[in-house]
Order: sequence, then C-alpha cells, then structure tokens
Amino acid sequence: MREKLIEERKKRIKKWLKGLAILLSACLLIFLWFFIQAWFKNLSIFYIKNIIVEPREYEQLIKTYIPVPKNTSIFALKLDEIYSKLKQIYFIDDCYLEKRIPDTLVIQLKIRTPWVLVIDSRSAALMDRNGYFLPLQENFNGWNVEGMRVEEIGTKTSEIEKLEILKEIEQWYNYYGISNFFKIDTVLIEDIDKIELKSPEATLLIRGQDIDKQFETAKKVLAGCKERNLQFEYIDLRFQQPYVKEKIVPKT
Repeated sequence: MREKLIEERKKRIKKWLKGLAILLSACLLIFLWFFIQAWFKNLSIFYIKNIIVEPREYEQLIKTYIPVPKNTSIFALKLDEIYSKLKQIYFIDDCYLEKRIPDTLVIQLKIRTPWVLVIDSRSAALMDRNGYFLPLQENFNGWNVEGMRVEEIGTKTSEIEKLEILKEIEQWYNYYGISNFFKIDTVLIEDIDKIELKSPEATLLIRGQDIDKQFETAKKVLAGCKERNLQFEYIDLRFQQPYVKEKIVPKT
C-alpha cells in the first residue's frame, strides 16, 4: 500500500514537472519571439532613408512639416498620426500613406482643386467642390459666385445649402448642355428663391428647388430663342410658364 502511494506521488511530481517545463518553454519562446522582433526592427536597414511625396512639387514642404527623426525605424512610424497632421494642411483634400519595406515612406496627396470664385463686398477667395476656401490663383477659369460669404482660408463654408444648390446647378447645366445656348459666368445666389445665372448678354432666373426641371425647360426655351434668332434680357424659369423678356434692339 505504501509503495503504491509513493508511486502515485512520483507520477504527480513528474506530471507537475512536465507542465512546468512546458510553461517555461512557452515563456522562453515568447520572450525570444519579442526579442527577435525588436532586434530585427531596429536593424539599420529598416531606418527611414527615403520619403517620396507625390505630387513632387510639395515634397520639400511636406518633409519640413512632418520631419522624421534620424534612425527612425519604418516599423515605428505611426501612419494614423502622420495622416491626421497632413489633413490639417488646408490645401490637402486627402492623402494615402504607404510603408515600402525596407526604408521608404510614400505620401500621395490629393490636392484641393479650385471650383468657383466667391466674391462678397469685402474680399474674394476660391472654393473647391467640398466648400473649402482657397487662396486666389492667377488664370483661374470658372464661375464667379456672388451672394455667399467669403470665410477664412482653409475653412469650410457655413452656407451648406447654397453650396449644394451650386453643385446641382452645375450638374443639370452640364447634363442638358445649356452651354450650347447660354454660357454662365456669374451666379448670384443671395436669395435661393431668385437665383440669377448671368452671361455677359443676359440672365436666367431659377429657384433653388426642382433645378433639374427648370433646366429641362431652359433647354427648350433657349433652343426656341436660338431658332427664332430672338435676343432676350432674361428668362424667368421659376414658374410653370417661363417668361421671356425680349431685348429691345435699336433699329438701324
């Protein structure tokens, strides 16, 4: 009986020692795994040596704005932090970041594109399709917009309803090919119930609702005016029956 108890005790001790050996082996393997990873990542071959910025003309500015300390491992770069910092630059709409092993960071920028020129009584600024204000540029070719406030460069317009109406005007203006009959150069959008689309010669009046239907009507009316060689001061498209104000041409 005593020998049997001793034998069982030996078995328990062996089982316990075996479990302890497995546990220690697992701990050692985990330690070695993290040690090798840390050692591997800190090899000089993985230090950042190249930062590629596209478009290239912004490379020096971006490198200055997000300096990477010497001997920084590519594995230590936090792309989310770099992304957040780049998005603070007013002219960057979006960006794509990529780590290229072993030593290169690639930054692809999507630059805000001027869309319209917003003019108020105090100043003027360009604006992109998302409503962000940009500095003036030479040789800008686009619509002038009056009746919106010019706000701080890099901020988004607070007049979101007018921004969405402008987008819709552009959409249906292009869809119905209105430029074949009438070329807009200025949009007066101070009152969304009486929006003036101006060319050097005449004006179209629309409202900020059912813009698609008004442009569908505009195409028919403008085509008729062109066919009859009728010059007009303005066409009011806000109502069911459009009104054409004929231009009085002095007789020669």
